[in-house]
Amino acid sequence: MKTVDVREVEKVQNTGYNNTTLKQQNRGLILKLIVTGECESRIELAKRTGLSKMAVTNIISEFMEQNLVEEKECVRIQGKGRNPIKLCLSSKAPKMIGVHIYRGECSVILCDFQLHILQRRSFPVTEENHGRLLEYLFQEIDEILDRIPRTEICGIGIGALGPVDVGKGRILNPPNFYGMKNIDIVSVLKERYDMPVFFDSQYDGAALAEKFFGNGRDVEDFVFVGLANGIGSGIISQGTIYRDYSGFTSELGHVSIDWNGRGCSCGRKGCLETYASSPVIARQLCQITGWKKSFREFCQIDLSEYAKEADQVLEDMMEKLACGIVNLTNLFNPQKVIIGHEGYWIPDRYIWDLENYINEKKLLADYHQIRVEKSYFGEDAHIIGCACSLLTEIFAGRIV
Repeated sequence: MKTVDVREVEKVQNTGYNNTTLKQQNRGLILKLIVTGECESRIELAKRTGLSKMAVTNIISEFMEQNLVEEKECVRIQGKGRNPIKLCLSSKAPKMIGVHIYRGECSVILCDFQLHILQRRSFPVTEENHGRLLEYLFQEIDEILDRIPRTEICGIGIGALGPVDVGKGRILNPPNFYGMKNIDIVSVLKERYDMPVFFDSQYDGAALAEKFFGNGRDVEDFVFVGLANGIGSGIISQGTIYRDYSGFTSELGHVSIDWNGRGCSCGRKGCLETYASSPVIARQLCQITGWKKSFREFCQIDLSEYAKEADQVLEDMMEKLACGIVNLTNLFNPQKVIIGHEGYWIPDRYIWDLENYINEKKLLADYHQIRVEKSYFGEDAHIIGCACSLLTEIFAGRIV
């Protein structure tokens, strides 16, 4: 009887595992290049990935059988010859459910792999109803699932206010969230809906949305900064979301810019969001004008009657923001900073001032210029991006 060398068995097993993993990665990469519009033909895909034309053709054939990808004819405006055929996301491709959990309002969306919102449902979160948050969330998800077969849904992506523990799928103890904490949101949704569920902070999701389809497409390193009740950030480093071993996400709003400054709900002093979050600035402008308006409304109305005072408030906001952002730029040296959430409504001239402040104060001021731009997705980057925790798994080849 022939004996089997254990080392040979291990070699075969390892090779099989590696081949399977490699195939998944190749499938995910090709799907990502098609869905994001970076490649439109088999030839482009082969050049970009280094795979053989046959390997690319086989993967594309599988995608077409699964209704993930389809071919469309591009009509030439001028010239002769055959119209080119391009690969694109199939209209029959599975859809994603995105869940955004935030103080004040939660949203549930149905979207495709290109983050086009097909349905959007929201409900307010208040002191009176916060204890029924999960019940309301189930209702909104159920409403979407009543209109589309579950077989056409590939999973659920969640984006939530922080701090969060991505590894454990848990919302920890967000400030000003009506005392709600330690919500095991991933396990709860997995148990109820029996489908893949993935989780991230809302600002990591927004950063990924910008990287896949927005103003982060042209760079490999950038920081997304979202302004609202707090100030959050998502960091893209070398083309992917920045992660550390802990599973916790970055909290730019709780970077102290004045150790002896204002008290923060986190228990520390001088946190950035106590000086530059949108409600703080809205209150200051309200004191000046006597008008009770939101930050967005103040950014959109004529403040010429109070020009000097309002300008001073907004300039001070930009200086404080720059102080916090410079801490990140000195650590990560991003090529770009993208401002989103309610920060999208800041008038352009103050965004230009913010860019100047950052480049004046950062360490490598003479060698490296950082651009500051507004979010491609406007105020809704954090909602559109909530499905990106799932989309990242799809583009890695681990789903579909």
